[in-house]
Amino acid sequence: MHEQVMIEPSISKEHIGRIYKMISEIPFFNESRISEIEILPGGLTNSNYKVTIGGVTYAVRLAGAGTMEYLNRPAEKHNAQLMADIQISAPIIYYDETTGNQVCKYIDDCKTLHIPDFKEERQYLSMAAKVFKKYHDCQKEFISVFNPLKEIDIYMKLLAEKNSEFYEGAETMEKKIEEIKELFKNNPPPQAPCHNDPLCENWLDDKKNFYLIDWEYGGMNDPLFDLGALAIEAELTDEQERFFLKEYYGGDLTDKQIGSLIINKFLCDALWSYWAVLQIAMGKSREEYWPYGLNRFKRAYALIHDGSLDRAIKANQ
Repeated sequence: MHEQVMIEPSISKEHIGRIYKMISEIPFFNESRISEIEILPGGLTNSNYKVTIGGVTYAVRLAGAGTMEYLNRPAEKHNAQLMADIQISAPIIYYDETTGNQVCKYIDDCKTLHIPDFKEERQYLSMAAKVFKKYHDCQKEFISVFNPLKEIDIYMKLLAEKNSEFYEGAETMEKKIEEIKELFKNNPPPQAPCHNDPLCENWLDDKKNFYLIDWEYGGMNDPLFDLGALAIEAELTDEQERFFLKEYYGGDLTDKQIGSLIINKFLCDALWSYWAVLQIAMGKSREEYWPYGLNRFKRAYALIHDGSLDRAIKANQ
């Protein structure tokens, strides 16, 4: 008798082979067989799949090539487990600290969120604010630090070593980055466990819990970086941002709080613009990553051009 395995036709034979090899080497799956492999949405650097094994569904991540150069995989394992323990993230079944390959329990009957969900359904902004507040205030310590300014320095150094080009106007952006370094030196922002990459597709709603998955960039950071990142990813309007901030803080807003969000939005876009160009330097598709980074760069530059970044810096001095 032959068992039929359902595999999406667009999945490469290489990745099918890697999934089978990984699962076969994990003791948890002894005597279990794969019956279905599907592609999961989201992720620029990694490949993610929904894999049914022994009648149970799992989320399998094949880590992207070269990510060990700039990601702390042992820290991700520790941090993600802390978040799973407080039911913010999915339970971890297997994690390979040397590669970043991972198997988590798949959240069944869940909705993966997208930009329109946050823009059109205000309840999701409220739910996200509460999730952020829960783990920002959980009093747990991540074993890694995610400092956007230091991350930018790392990416700039790697780009210089690879003699890579960058976007026109970088000198002005670097000047503002230096101003923010000076601001944070004199007025250090608070530090808490942060996700640092909460794009819309990392949020899952199963009508019982609201999950935030994929903690590979997790680390201690200014909590407002998480809020700024989601505000960007969800393409929130100014009015939606204020509602989001009020839900997070639970009351009226100060100029400093609003300014902190703007500073972190700037740092978020600046960071990922350098990251995007680094992907090209590491052999990824220029057609995909150059426009992505340029969009990030232009959005960060707009905050300089319209004066809002300067006002935000002044409000936080």
